[in-house]
Amino acid sequence: MNKHILMVLDHLANPDKYTQVQLKDNALAADDAADYAPDDEVVVTALASHVSVCANAYYYYDDDEGDVEYWLNDYFKRSGENKQTYIDALGK
Repeated sequence: MNKHILMVLDHLANPDKYTQVQLKDNALAADDAADYAPDDEVVVTALASHVSVCANAYYYYDDDEGDVEYWLNDYFKRSGENKQTYIDALGK
């Protein structure tokens, strides 16, 4: 389970929970993780980074590059992970 994606889903469900600084820190940490990802995980980790950046309130715009839902769906499609598993984890 990708902790950066989990935070993004939590942010979307609870938009006032995280500060802009926390969202930016999540985006930067996801970007760092993408830099050090094993070759077989680069695309998925890079997508997690992109999703985190899009969720950062500073970068969040409803356009082709900043649509968080679009990139989240792409992340789950490419990673093969189950979005419901993440949603269930948030409920615990």
